[in-house]
Amino acid sequence: HEAAAAARLDAKRPAVGGAPTAGAATSAEANQAAVQAGNACYKRDDYAGAVAAFTLAIGAYATAEVPAQLLSNRSAAYAGLKEYSAALSDAEACIERRPDWAKAYSRKGNALHGLRLLDPAAAAYRKALELEPNNAIVAKSLLNCEQLLRDNAPTSSAAAAATSGASATTSATTDPRTASL
Repeated sequence: HEAAAAARLDAKRPAVGGAPTAGAATSAEANQAAVQAGNACYKRDDYAGAVAAFTLAIGAYATAEVPAQLLSNRSAAYAGLKEYSAALSDAEACIERRPDWAKAYSRKGNALHGLRLLDPAAAAYRKALELEPNNAIVAKSLLNCEQLLRDNAPTSSAAAAATSGASATTSATTDPRTASL
């Protein structure tokens, strides 16, 4: 009973930095206004404003009760700011809440892609496509990620250069023209 009572009190607490509200309806209205403001900011590429608004809306919930949609939206806004670690954190929390939602995996893929963690990004995009096979945006993101993986894969000439690197290093340090480099 204590956990349920604490959850009810936590759900009624004012948004971060807000004044106490007159009731749950007012709190719900304020929360909805914050969500709408976040969406509007995001649509006009004001990602910092979107993060602030979504953070305000998220603050109205107990941690375990934050809706996946809000985490997804804030993840996208963080990615817009190129704050990929924060975007990844929200995407992973979103997946915890809705492990069957393609958009959650897409957000994770975007964050990992931004962090240049290409193999895990591709895996997240594949999972999103497994859940929503006709999502053209995710399919394009996966293709872009796979292209980067191919572009960054060692070629046979790069592998040969790596194996001959020891002899090149020895030559460079013993040759008086390059020894000081």
